Amino acid sequence: MDNRYYENVISEMQAFFDEHGFKLNDNGAYENSSKSVKIDYDEARQMYILSVADFDEDSKKFGEYSELSSWLFDDTQNAKDAVSVGIDFGVSLRKHLGIKHKRVASTADVELPTASKSGNMTVTGFAKKMLDVFPALKDEYKAHIATYGNFLYINFFGEHLVPCLNSLFSEGNKKQIKKLYDVFEDAYVKGDKDTVNILIALLCAASYKNESADTAIKTMLEEDKHFLSSYENFKAVFIKNKKLLSALVK
Repeated sequence: MDNRYYENVISEMQAFFDEHGFKLNDNGAYENSSKSVKIDYDEARQMYILSVADFDEDSKKFGEYSELSSWLFDDTQNAKDAVSVGIDFGVSLRKHLGIKHKRVASTADVELPTASKSGNMTVTGFAKKMLDVFPALKDEYKAHIATYGNFLYINFFGEHLVPCLNSLFSEGNKKQIKKLYDVFEDAYVKGDKDTVNILIALLCAASYKNESADTAIKTMLEEDKHFLSSYENFKAVFIKNKKLLSALVK
């Protein structure tokens, strides 16, 4: 894959760099008086990599770079996805530097997600369904959009939805779990690739190191052997995927 979307990533981060005094150096890194930041595309891993180095006062130069964040980015993704990479890297840098993110909009101006009229389910449509199941998350969704300006669904689901799923599978009754299954089963059948991938990852995150939740999920999925197989097969992949694990399990 050629790195044609690199500029989209940088463009999304440029305001952050400008705000905090980062200048582009000849080596391709963005530097201020204390930090050097590099964004690279690793062809072998098919990932964008965010690396940071600290300025050493004794040697008067930056030290070794350490990986702060990474984002899987293959041939199926586009310029819009590259913008999401830039937003995520900006969030990571703010946390690393201890900088609070200013809201870009009022929550009163944020609309809740809507379902697609085509009948197919996208991640946005799936998010709507999850907000219907867990209405307490609607305010969290609005705050998320007001802060970041975009729906970073992996970040949002990891921070807010996974704990709800974990609690439901650990403590919920059969009626509550059946209600959730109806939504998940519909998304599994009608969802696009991203939707199906994230819903299976969410189940794996909800049952991570939680045997009771794992048992509840297996019981829930026993009516659909294909869905159950997808869940069980992905669990082994999930625990080895550091990016997904760190994003979805807090």
